[in-house]
Amino acid sequence: MLLERMNKLTWGVALLLSLWYAYIFFQVSRSKGEGSGLLFGFCVAGYPEAPDKETRCDNCPYINSHVAAFVVDVFLTAVTAYFWYKDPQKGGFKKDIVYLALGFIILIHGLLHWFLQQTTFDFLPIINCYRPDTSDIEEFGYIIFGTFSFLLSLIILGFGFGVNKWFTWVGSVIFTIAVVVLTEDTGGELILPGLFCIVHPLSCFTGLFTKEPLFNTKVATLFVICTAVGILELSSCKDILRPYGGHVWYDITLHLAVVSATPYITNQGKKKNHDD
Repeated sequence: MLLERMNKLTWGVALLLSLWYAYIFFQVSRSKGEGSGLLFGFCVAGYPEAPDKETRCDNCPYINSHVAAFVVDVFLTAVTAYFWYKDPQKGGFKKDIVYLALGFIILIHGLLHWFLQQTTFDFLPIINCYRPDTSDIEEFGYIIFGTFSFLLSLIILGFGFGVNKWFTWVGSVIFTIAVVVLTEDTGGELILPGLFCIVHPLSCFTGLFTKEPLFNTKVATLFVICTAVGILELSSCKDILRPYGGHVWYDITLHLAVVSATPYITNQGKKKNHDD
């Protein structure tokens, strides 16, 4: 009972922080990110020179926050696959789907970072960490954005309440519409961070009201840390986060939370609690 109360308390703290996170995002979006130090909505550090709106990532093509986040995400995807391999109870369709969905969330996020810092593409628009004019990619971006929003919502609500429940599907549609409407006037470049700002309250709401072991206290604690990093990214990029690596810390903490939701980790937690 005490552990369950601690779990719900931690998710409650994460929910409050996530609502603050979303509020700060809307404040930043009203100014189209001017003065925030964000590039295409992200706090991007780089070496030997930090990128800016003029040089973009031309002076740091190999060492920047997007590349670092991509490497971290590929590694944590591999960790998720390793946990699936080591899970003594693997083999069931439902459990395999959980691993597949969690790995998908991490890997697609990493591929997004790889795409955002690319300078050459034959069939996709070039961002190179920043794009001054987004008018030609907004329609394409919103199609991808809306699809990903729906899938992400379906995964989160499905994990928490069951994918076969009408609430999960209707809630995913409502969430997708809300996200697209609320971010459509953010200047195009802020739609991606807008998704993650808004998905935080959805995840925390689910964690607060579900009893599924995927939403355990480790995940909740990492969500608190991750949300705090997100708040720093939006409010103190230039002064605090960028000198120490920028957005990569968001990916590290967010996807450690995702890895902590794997059945391999949750089963270890159950075993430890049982032994205690």
